[in-house]
This record gives sequence, C-alpha cells and structure tokens, in this order.
Amino acid sequence: MKKILAVFDGLKFSDSTLQYAVKIGIQHNATITGVFLEDPTYTSRGIYQLYSEKEYAVDNVRELIREDRHERDTAVTRFENACKEAGVDYNVHRDREIAIRELLKESRYADLLLIDASESMTRYTEESPTHFVQEILSGARCPVLVLPRHFTDIKKIFWLYDGSPVSIYSFKMFNYLLPVLNDLPLEVISVDVPEVALSNGMVKELVSLHAPQAKFHSLKGDPDVEIIQFLRKQDKECLLILGAYQRSALSMVFKSSMADSLVKEHQWPLFIAHNK
Repeated sequence: MKKILAVFDGLKFSDSTLQYAVKIGIQHNATITGVFLEDPTYTSRGIYQLYSEKEYAVDNVRELIREDRHERDTAVTRFENACKEAGVDYNVHRDREIAIRELLKESRYADLLLIDASESMTRYTEESPTHFVQEILSGARCPVLVLPRHFTDIKKIFWLYDGSPVSIYSFKMFNYLLPVLNDLPLEVISVDVPEVALSNGMVKELVSLHAPQAKFHSLKGDPDVEIIQFLRKQDKECLLILGAYQRSALSMVFKSSMADSLVKEHQWPLFIAHNK
C-alpha cells in the first residue's frame, strides 16, 4: 500500500482519524493524504440566522468566514505537525467543492480511505453511520476503514465471513493492503453459513496461507443479533473485516444493515471493500 486518504472536517477535527492514519502510515511506510473537505455550503453557524440580525448582517457573515477559515487552517497545521513528528510522508488536499463528490473522486486514486464514523460534513449532529458516511461506503472506489470515536491499538482481527465472493474479496484486499497486521490473531466468524461454503477447502487454504494462526467460529441464529453479542464479549482492540456495502445489492448475510449496526457500536475499526 502506498497511498492512504485520511478524511477530515476542519471544523470538527477527528483525533481518532489522525491517530489511526499516522499509525498505519508508519507501519506500512505509506504516504498519508489528508483530505480536508471545505464545502462552501458548510459553515460552523447558520448564515441565514446571521442575516436575520439586519443591522450587523454583513459584518457577522465576514466574521464567521474568518473564524471558519482560521479553524480549518489550524486543523491542517495539526495534521502536518503530527505527520512531521512521526516522520511520515504526507500530502494535503483542501477540497473546496461539494464534499461527497470531491471525496468519491479522490477515492479513485487511493489504496485505502480512512473516515470517522461520525463525520457528517454539516454543523448538525447525526447518529452513526451518518448519511455522509453511508454515501461514502456505497460509492467509494477503494476499500474504506470506518473508525470509532477513540483510537485503540489493533491487536486482533475478526473476519465476518458470509460465504459470498465479495466477502472473500474483502479479506484478500485487507491482506494485500495491511500486510503488517497479518501476524495478528485472526478469527473467522460466520452465522448459519451453508456448510458447503464454510468447509470449502479453497477458503481454508486461502486463510491458512495469509494467516496460519486463524481460528474458525460458526454461530447460530440471527446474524444481526449473534454477531453483535459475540463481539461485545471481545476486547475492543480489534478490527473487523466486512464485505460489500451496497444498498441495491441482493440480500446477503452481512448486508448494509449489519455494517450499520457495527458502526453504531463505535467500538471497532471496520474494514469494508467491494469490487463493483
């Protein structure tokens, strides 16, 4: 892996994204591109509210613009200083067009995209996963690592295997992009996956070549319930590998609703890849 996109909202800077980006950049000797989305329609306060104060409307708007510019400049400086201190190569992209459009375009030219699950690119607070994050997961042209609010070291990997080709694709992409993590303990988790898919010799052969230390666990019941309950009993210092996030796709065991449920937990980094 050579290029990591780390996505930032300069008005609500994510320390979690910064810490994960620097750590992964160091581990994999990769360049971190800090993408600062500065959508002109997004301000820290409502411009219409300022205009309602007619006497000072113009001055208020000018002051808001100055404050937001300073806040965004400060965020870029924090990113640059962290990368310099860590000795990591970095670039800065300050995208000043429509945020979702700019980020999807950036994803075409990257190996991995990192984003905080709570990023909304608005001044309003939304429940995770936000609409913005859902759009990125559906449309990104590279694998995405969705991050929790707080940084923790990754010490274990869980692959949520549903028997589908895209689930296997996600596992392979994880191993190609983050080879330093291949030596960590790996557990392959499935829920009511057909025995023919679970016992497939080629699947086990693939896993054994990438992670000979892997263990397999087969759970019974509703995946949306069983997976969450199982993971809540595990240490928080783990990363989850998940397949496609496509709202238009045919129903699969681990579909978008599962990803949404996992993101809402705000506990684990979630690696998502699809090959559409």
